[in-house]
Amino acid sequence: MCVLSKLTEWLYEDNSVVVLLCESCNVPMVVLRDHKVAVSKETKDHLIDVLTRTAATYFATMEFYIDEHMRQIPNHLHVHARVRVDPWWRREPTS
Repeated sequence: MCVLSKLTEWLYEDNSVVVLLCESCNVPMVVLRDHKVAVSKETKDHLIDVLTRTAATYFATMEFYIDEHMRQIPNHLHVHARVRVDPWWRREPTS
């Protein structure tokens, strides 16, 4: 992620962030171009706003949520948009 190679599809980019499909989980993920974790509230709001707008287009009618937990790369700010799926016990039975 440090070099931001185009290994997957890029959905959006500007001077500060890139929204791309996560190589591991294939969902939209916003990545800060600067290699850091701590950012201002304004920068964090921009990341979330760009990801939310891009994910809304990408997922179309599917409900999604913003996942700020950085699992595999904890030293480079990134945030995922993930499809919200009801657990199997809440789903309507199918015939």
